[in-house]
Amino acid sequence: MSSNPAQAPPAKLSLNKLFQEHKQKQTNFKNVNDRLRKEVVGQVGQVTNLLMDSVNLEVAQIFIHQRKLEQEARKLEQQAERLNKLSTQWLSLLENFNVALKELGDVENWSATMENEMKQIASSLEYVHRNRVPAPQPPQ
Repeated sequence: MSSNPAQAPPAKLSLNKLFQEHKQKQTNFKNVNDRLRKEVVGQVGQVTNLLMDSVNLEVAQIFIHQRKLEQEARKLEQQAERLNKLSTQWLSLLENFNVALKELGDVENWSATMENEMKQIASSLEYVHRNRVPAPQPPQ
C-alpha cells in the first residue's frame, strides 16, 4: 500500500465513485421530479383555469338569463297593471251604460204611464163633454 494520497485504494475509489454516482442520480432524479412536478402543476393550473372559465361562462350566461327574466317579469307586471286599469275603466263604462239603460227604461215606463193617464183623462173629458147637460139659459 502506498502512502500517496493521490492514489487511493481501488475499494475506496469504487465506493467514492458509487457514492458520487448515487448522489448524481439522486440530483438528476430530484431535478427530473421537480421539472415534472412543475409541469404537472402548470397543467393542473391550466385545466383549473379552463374549468373555471367554463364555469364562469355558464354562471355569466345564467346571470344574463336571470336579468332577462327579471326584465320580462317587470314588463309582464306593467302589462298586468295596465290590463287591470283598462278592465276597471271598461267595468265603469259598462256600469254607467247599464244605469243609462235602466234610466231609459224608467223614462219609457214613465212615458207609457203618462200616455195611459192622458188617454184616461181624455176619455173622461170626452165622456163629460158628450153627456153634458146643457146649462139652463138665463131668461131674456
